[in-house]
Amino acid sequence: MNLKKIKQFINYKAYLDKVHRSNDDIYAINIIHKLFDSPCYLPFTPFSLNPYTILHVLNDILLNDRKVVVEFGSGLSTIIISKFIKINKLSVDFFSIDDNQEWQELILKELKKYQCDDKVQMSYCEIKELDNTKLSCLNNMFWYSLNKLEKVKDKITNNIDLLLVDGPSIGSSIFNRYPALPYLQDKLSNNVAIYLDDTRRNGEKEILYKWNELLNGEIQFEKMHGTIVKGVHFSCRPLSH
Repeated sequence: MNLKKIKQFINYKAYLDKVHRSNDDIYAINIIHKLFDSPCYLPFTPFSLNPYTILHVLNDILLNDRKVVVEFGSGLSTIIISKFIKINKLSVDFFSIDDNQEWQELILKELKKYQCDDKVQMSYCEIKELDNTKLSCLNNMFWYSLNKLEKVKDKITNNIDLLLVDGPSIGSSIFNRYPALPYLQDKLSNNVAIYLDDTRRNGEKEILYKWNELLNGEIQFEKMHGTIVKGVHFSCRPLSH
């Protein structure tokens, strides 16, 4: 096979992957919209979790009876998860952390519009230089303010059984999301699911491998996100293909 044909094959495979992702997201967003009483507009942005990833998380919360959910990176996922908890009358402690206060205020406005702001505890934590080397990975020395995070951590009275990491969105290193798991490791349940978005990027992919060195769980890469699951659990992938 010559170089031209190899390039054509790679481009065609990339095209098929994109088509499959689009189909999965269309399937997912149709289900997600059913959570809302009337036609509404959900503002997906380039920083949002894609619908398939959100549906994976919703499945996990319901099928595996997750009781404590922590999210790094507030956004559309915060609205949908909160609405999902309310509609299904679930007993879930949901914490959402973000480094952009104005953005969180906008999300809170949407939460109130859909009457589910009581289903999530939102916390603003600005980005600070890390003073704990155990949380740093290679050249990453910045993360959420540990002083403010400690106050959030104190509110989490039961063990975390689902951790969703989609932030910080920007940083000085491709490993800027690494501290999430080692910081919360002592609060994790024996039955836990970890979700990391953007694992198509090399930094996030490496982070997931490094996290699994700490957890020794089952690692799985999806099209846009990766997971580590540990303990007893049901399969909760939205689609089998």
